[in-house]
Amino acid sequence: MMLPFLDSNLIGVDIGSASVKIAYFKGGKGSYTLKAAAYSRLPSGPDAATGKLPPGFISELIASNGIKGGKVCALASVRSLSFSHISVPVMPENEMKEAVKWAVRKETGLPPDDLVSDFTYTGARKTAENTVPVIAFSAKKSEVDGLMALFKDSGLEARVIDAAPTALLAAFDLNNVWEDGVNYSMVDIGATKATLVIMKNSRLMFAREIPFGGRELTAALAEGLGMEESVAEEYKIAYGLNPPEGADAEARRLLTLHLTGLCRELHRSFDYYQAQFREGTVARLFLCGGTARLKGMDGFITETLGIESFVDDPIRKVSIPAGFDKERLRLIAPCMSIAVGLATRT
Repeated sequence: MMLPFLDSNLIGVDIGSASVKIAYFKGGKGSYTLKAAAYSRLPSGPDAATGKLPPGFISELIASNGIKGGKVCALASVRSLSFSHISVPVMPENEMKEAVKWAVRKETGLPPDDLVSDFTYTGARKTAENTVPVIAFSAKKSEVDGLMALFKDSGLEARVIDAAPTALLAAFDLNNVWEDGVNYSMVDIGATKATLVIMKNSRLMFAREIPFGGRELTAALAEGLGMEESVAEEYKIAYGLNPPEGADAEARRLLTLHLTGLCRELHRSFDYYQAQFREGTVARLFLCGGTARLKGMDGFITETLGIESFVDDPIRKVSIPAGFDKERLRLIAPCMSIAVGLATRT
């Protein structure tokens, strides 16, 4: 899935289930300058339910942000994408990709001619059986081809197709100094799912998807308060866990009930990581994705998990030229972590 690196900056494009995020830099690590940052909600309608974009949507969004064509590093936002922790026998590098593909075939049942896969070594130790742990990524080739065709039809060339866990690792690496032996975590909470990663010493250690997203919170408010979903969405964005003075506490109760479920899944993941990989606790948790902007969410997760949690700003180490709307960048920044990680690929 990951094509060879190129000697040029790529446009990072994250097509989610509710929005599209685009990041584009000039320069390299330590001296990146922001050239474009775009966030656009996907249009509603029958196509939204099938994940299809209107003709010209991507090209118009890119052009409206001053980008004239170019090469793209895109998120593998296809329905069949999966990632799993597997162990394969230690072998030469040139044989590893085929071994991982064979192992993934057995897990997914996809025919070899409709399977694309790749992997990343984790920082976990080799096992006593002389195998090495990796995180394998796989998807239907037909769906990946369709994603690449989408960009071709938009006048763009998809040079790299990347997965959310490795994009999050790249975004974290851009902005943070790694403390030796410290476990860090990021969770990207979108509209329909959350992607959790644990990282240590510049390596991806653990990744999983959690079936939780912002639409679950909106639906809970709509049903519990008898609102239209559009009104519930506006209420959620406006107040989050901080209802206006004198308001009924029911909205906060509904939101915290569902967020407690997310915290339970995070806690289970951290416990599994400690037990399975014989690792220490997670020191800090960075929240990103559109749902991370929910007011009061970082404090609630910190209190519930007992782990310092922060809303991520993936461009805090990037030079921002004059002319950018700094307030808009601040508002959309938590949504941009994956797109930023994609844009650091070269």
